[in-house]
Amino acid sequence: MSAIKRIFGLLWTVMGVGIIPLVIMQAMKEIAAKPSEENWIFWSIVIVVLMPIIAFSLITFGIFALKGEYDVIA
Repeated sequence: MSAIKRIFGLLWTVMGVGIIPLVIMQAMKEIAAKPSEENWIFWSIVIVVLMPIIAFSLITFGIFALKGEYDVIA
């Protein structure tokens, strides 16, 4: 079971790192398609506020799983 947790830890870490360029590329594509003020505000909030929270959480959770912090559940 701990091997599965470590594999998922690696998966979560890769997802956390990989989400950053994907969100930025999606934002550029959406803003280029419809360059309105509403789009700029929405994607600015997503990039500045939400993306760091989600990416940092996935990376942190993955690193803890890789280190074996979740092997013993009390």
